[in-house]
Amino acid sequence: MERGIEFYVMLAAVAVGALTWLYKKGSRIWRTARKLRRSFKEICLNPKSTLDDEHCRQLAIGAMYASQQGAWQNSLETGIFDTLPEILGGWWGIDSSAEARGQLNYLCEKGFRYYWPTVLEAFRLDDHLRQDALFQQRMTSQEDYDKATSQLENLRETLDELLSCGVVASREELSSCNVTGWDAGRIVFLARACCEMGYLTEEEAWHYIGRADALAHEACGSWRELAMSYILGRSLWGGKRAYNSVMKTTADVLLSNPKSPWVRYPW
Repeated sequence: MERGIEFYVMLAAVAVGALTWLYKKGSRIWRTARKLRRSFKEICLNPKSTLDDEHCRQLAIGAMYASQQGAWQNSLETGIFDTLPEILGGWWGIDSSAEARGQLNYLCEKGFRYYWPTVLEAFRLDDHLRQDALFQQRMTSQEDYDKATSQLENLRETLDELLSCGVVASREELSSCNVTGWDAGRIVFLARACCEMGYLTEEEAWHYIGRADALAHEACGSWRELAMSYILGRSLWGGKRAYNSVMKTTADVLLSNPKSPWVRYPW
């Protein structure tokens, strides 16, 4: 039976669709495999980097986030350019210079550290009505109220895990903790990614990285304190889905591996 031109057009369309699907799936598999391979390498360094020690030290504020993504630790370039559209567009909602600056300014000026004192105070109350009254009093918008209540729930959910893996030594020690490391680490990585995507100039990126460095040094006294601050903040963000014990292992590697910027550069 003779087949019409429509059949072959349809067949070609199906073939193109299948090849496109295979290409996209293959690309995702490759990116995942590369990320896992780099994670097992523990410390990823750009062999072509020409940055001086001071700039590398500033980048090290974002070492935890860079490790999560399998990115380079010693250059403004991340080495994971093909994943940045998903990270920035899909995770952060950034598709322009204005959105990049908006997110980075928010992290520099507010971030999770804005909520932490109220979340910690509510956690100590251990009474739902009093906690809600505190949030109603302190939070000035529905968005802030929702964020604070979510962070409190995640702190409750993850405290045992944080204690067991040594992020905090006791429930009482939370009073001396902060989450600035979480904000600062994200600022550094986000500035790098936005620069690489062309949303920021290098000068702008280093400006934000410098702000993150200043924030971190105001709140933390060592690389270890920065790491624990980052993990605590991440636990407030993601609860048990944040894989806090895995992040503690990542921190331990960064604190001990001779190639790590946390070992090579003084706090």
